Amino acid sequence: MSTTRSLKSGAISETAIQKAVMQWVRVHPTLRGLILHFPNEGKRTTQYGKCLKDMGMRAGVSDLFIAMQRHGYGGAWIELKSKDGYLTREQKDFLSDMAVHGYFTAVCYSIEETLSIIDGYCFGEWEDCHP
Repeated sequence: MSTTRSLKSGAISETAIQKAVMQWVRVHPTLRGLILHFPNEGKRTTQYGKCLKDMGMRAGVSDLFIAMQRHGYGGAWIELKSKDGYLTREQKDFLSDMAVHGYFTAVCYSIEETLSIIDGYCFGEWEDCHP
């Protein structure tokens, strides 16, 4: 049995939020192949980092992408944060760029909030995912 990692404050970590959300996604056949994570985090050598940038990697890309057109949007980008997390300049820029180009964007600070946004965006009425 796995344990949920918490931060010193007792809040659940961003990684734990993402793992829990993806466990929920995997039991929904409709969503299983449509919600994607882009592994943008982590430390890399300078040479490998340059190689990734040359291949199109961009700083600030959101944690999850929903490849489903809904509510007039071409898809949805969701950035996950722990309770006291904050957006970097690159993350703000990315979300702004995606919104300008017709994607739904959200920043979520808990498992419950993330599942509510995903459920509302994918299956609900507009009011369910954008109060």
